[in-house]
Amino acid sequence: MRPGWYLLLALLMRAIGAPAQDTTQRFDHLVFFVADSSLEHALTRELFHPAEKLATPHPGQGTEGHYVLFLNTSIEFLYLRDSVAARRNEGRFGSRYMQRWEAGANSIAFGLIAEPFDTTLSGFHTYHGPDQLEGERYLMAAGNTDPTQPLVYASMPHRAHKTLASLEEVERADPAIREDLRRYLSHPSGIRRLTGLVLTVPDSTMGTGNVALLQELEGVEVRKGDGYALTLAFDGAAQGKEFRWSEKVELVIRY
Repeated sequence: MRPGWYLLLALLMRAIGAPAQDTTQRFDHLVFFVADSSLEHALTRELFHPAEKLATPHPGQGTEGHYVLFLNTSIEFLYLRDSVAARRNEGRFGSRYMQRWEAGANSIAFGLIAEPFDTTLSGFHTYHGPDQLEGERYLMAAGNTDPTQPLVYASMPHRAHKTLASLEEVERADPAIREDLRRYLSHPSGIRRLTGLVLTVPDSTMGTGNVALLQELEGVEVRKGDGYALTLAFDGAAQGKEFRWSEKVELVIRY
């Protein structure tokens, strides 16, 4: 879930953000439910610079988010820190999200932007997190009750990732965040921008639950396969390099 810092960052970057699109829902960012730090450490050791100062606890939700930023999206590594708080919050959340850290569950979540933000949107229910400011809401997909499919939720428009055309635009950011933002976007691998996202799903899930929702989503390509897997392409895979991970989640990153 997006923490309070992201609202501040979004407001500070508003002047250089991308214009609003006309789509009702659009892809914004990815979340991985991680039981330990192995995936985060592997990625930040080989490819990405972690946004250390942005690590955010969500005590009422029982979780903590760590983040990696790109010019047009972000990745969140979501850790379970307090199972008692998480279990207490599951009714409000709308699904037993503690299952996401268990073996056999799907550990991928897709963060969308709903614009306009309609709390009566069919197939979703409104979630006000215990750590959120008054007036802040998420839309949680009804299909989240199936822990074998990806979790899907939508944020309010002002929480959208503010797309930058290039690193040069960072120089126009507020001085209070400029240095950190430049460092967080300057990855050792040279990766800058997400240019492709392919979700492979079991044939039997096509057209069902959250998979059906993702099939209609611009910016996400859903393909049939033997199981769930995620392939991310950055910068058109211009360097011809590849990172693979197969613990809990099948992940391929091409850059």
